[in-house]
Amino acid sequence: VAAAAGPVPQGEQEEARGMRSRQLWALATICLGIFSALSIWFSASAVLAPMTEKWGITDAQGSFLTSMVNVGFCVGCLASAILSLPDFIPSPVLILIGSEGAAAANACMCLVEGFGGALACRFLVGVCLSLVYPPGVKLLSTWFDAQERGRAMGVMFGAFCLGSASPQLLSGALMSSSALDWRVIVLSTSGVAAVSGVLIYLFVEVGPFPFPSSTGRFSMSHCTLALKDSRVRLAVVAYCGHMWELFCVWAWIAKFLQSSWHLRPATAPLVAFAVISMGWPGSWCGGVLGDRFGRIRVAAASLATSGLCIATLGLLSHEGPLFIRMLLFVVWGLTGLSDSPQYSAIVTLYADQRYVGTAVTLQMMCGYLVTVLALWVVPRIATEISWRWSFFSLSAGSVVSLIALSCMRRPAESDADKQEELQMEDLTDFTHSEPCANILVTGTGDSTDGTSRGWGDVATAVGSVTPQLTATTLGLPRSR
Repeated sequence: VAAAAGPVPQGEQEEARGMRSRQLWALATICLGIFSALSIWFSASAVLAPMTEKWGITDAQGSFLTSMVNVGFCVGCLASAILSLPDFIPSPVLILIGSEGAAAANACMCLVEGFGGALACRFLVGVCLSLVYPPGVKLLSTWFDAQERGRAMGVMFGAFCLGSASPQLLSGALMSSSALDWRVIVLSTSGVAAVSGVLIYLFVEVGPFPFPSSTGRFSMSHCTLALKDSRVRLAVVAYCGHMWELFCVWAWIAKFLQSSWHLRPATAPLVAFAVISMGWPGSWCGGVLGDRFGRIRVAAASLATSGLCIATLGLLSHEGPLFIRMLLFVVWGLTGLSDSPQYSAIVTLYADQRYVGTAVTLQMMCGYLVTVLALWVVPRIATEISWRWSFFSLSAGSVVSLIALSCMRRPAESDADKQEELQMEDLTDFTHSEPCANILVTGTGDSTDGTSRGWGDVATAVGSVTPQLTATTLGLPRSR
């Protein structure tokens, strides 16, 4: 068919190249915005030591300061989902509002005095970030179809990973230089976040694969409709288990390295930055592999590997060769985030397309609600028992996620496989049509009983099936 159609016209080639350029521009800008806005998420953890020295914060209060962003994020996601804001308000507008609000709330930490004021600021940061992260996922999804969405999600989650790791790098610099004030980290992350929101608002619009517009008024029923498909609900459960492990490692890895490996306060954050940063290539590879080999299959492999690594690291603690322990941390860094693109891709593909924004928001609300409990439980176990067993307990998240994935009704298969299956169905329909069967059997348009059908009938059959093949190839709805 391609040979018969001849070469692609020059105009179409240029249009395709222009489309790819716009996609890459949107991807780069959204990733920059996500990196910048979410770098303030862990900024409090990065400057916790000097804040503890200044305000006399206890370990329990430090845990609350870290988890309060997650509490605010969950509250913001709940309100946003109930009002269906991501499906009624354009994503660039929400990202702008959230980025500026989070930057302002984070900067206010430099003005408050004491633990209570800092806690309120961190809560507001979380509320505002709920208008950045979920809308960012939806906005990116409008730029890539099902065949490329996984790898695009992988790049975006990699940016989130680097944004989360950057405060650790700044913390290492803070510990190494007594002349660097902790307020510099807070203000620098706030400034970058504010700029990123403006960039997305000015230069990124809804892409060529928009979701259907929501109609009607705000309604709680939208939340139910968003989670109607069982695959979406199971993806949310798997995401919760993933977050139990991932977020706690990111938040407490520096503390674990200091307490268990006895690394210096200036060295532990740098090692933590290196481990967390490995999530960027891991996330991208996970997205690519998920598009090719199936999202459920890749997510399960990632979960099994990361869970085994973190359980082994917990059991080893400071024992065993340093090279082996570092290798396990590197492998965990690569696989700990590689399953994340799969969950968001599944949700955006199988949720009610009118309420994809609400579905993604609910997914993230549930995941980060779990982290609120995890961020409290892990240091509690470390205080009562040891960091060895607190890190080992994180592997339970992988087990829960694996069970959820195994309960999905459909077998793991890539979207490319699904598209090929649909194309083969259409080809089968065509080849089983009477004129085409006559050609295959007799080499002419005549029927096998000698009745002349003529090539006009063959042309009619080809004309009837061609729109179906075209629609399937382009990923458009088919009429059956």
